[in-house]
Amino acid sequence: MSQSLTPKLIEDQILQNFVEYQDSFIQFQSNFFTGLYKRYQGLENGCLVLYFARQTHQQILRKKDYDLNFNIGFEKFWENHELVSPRKKSIIKIASSTSLPKETARRKILQLIQQKVLSKKNKNIGWLPNKQYKESYNLIIEKEIKDLSPLLIYICKKLNIFISKETVEKELKEKFNFYWFHFTSTQIEYLKVWGAQIKDLELVLISLQITSVFASRAEKNNLSHKKIYNHPSVIKDFNSASITATSVSEVTGIPRATCIRKLSHLVKLKMIGQDPFSKRYYLLPTSISENLISKEITLKITKIFSEFYFTCLRGMTSKFLS
Repeated sequence: MSQSLTPKLIEDQILQNFVEYQDSFIQFQSNFFTGLYKRYQGLENGCLVLYFARQTHQQILRKKDYDLNFNIGFEKFWENHELVSPRKKSIIKIASSTSLPKETARRKILQLIQQKVLSKKNKNIGWLPNKQYKESYNLIIEKEIKDLSPLLIYICKKLNIFISKETVEKELKEKFNFYWFHFTSTQIEYLKVWGAQIKDLELVLISLQITSVFASRAEKNNLSHKKIYNHPSVIKDFNSASITATSVSEVTGIPRATCIRKLSHLVKLKMIGQDPFSKRYYLLPTSISENLISKEITLKITKIFSEFYFTCLRGMTSKFLS
């Protein structure tokens, strides 16, 4: 790589290869948020778990401030978890950080306490799951690391950085708290951006399913971000990449009746269309031209994730390519 690694360099590569990148990125996001929805019975609940998990990762990282040899690896995570205690956070602070309405945040936190995902320690609420949850969480993180690695490898290839998938996975595990603090922060920001635009996190998850089908077809004809938004007509055959309400329900775990209602809302917003004969749903060109999937929002999301990729690759390249 001839140029110095910067978030802007990564951002430029993503924008130049926007459609190709979206195929992998949207599939990863879809899988990640579907997992959150199913585990915590809702994406709002999942967003709150991300918030409390981020606090835990941050507190564990603080241990390294006093001991440079402190192990922040994945294999030590639950042992390190026992060393930290949740800090007092007001509902107003939590709602502001997640962009959830205050009363929604309060209600969802109570649900997560009933699910035994959140609990109290020293009178403060924190991410204090039971033993069964911890065992399943380890398997979930193993999968998320394997799913995230190809995205990082994709960025590396575009920058002419050569690191193996095995090396990426090993590094993510060895500095788990560091990388997952930034990962959870990035995902919370993603939900805040789309939540503000669509006003419903379930709609975000459903939209990802439709966009994922389209991106997998469009990837064969790679286009830049600039070309898409300056000349939306270059994207053809939107309705050839379609999906049924049943498929959305099966993939996400959202009840079919809810999916139909939410999909109908997206049709009214003119983000998606529905074939009158097959009843299948597909992305509409107007979703771009009428700013539902606006240029500004996609640029903002790209910037957020470029900074995350930069944080990961800076740590990895400094270690393996120095």
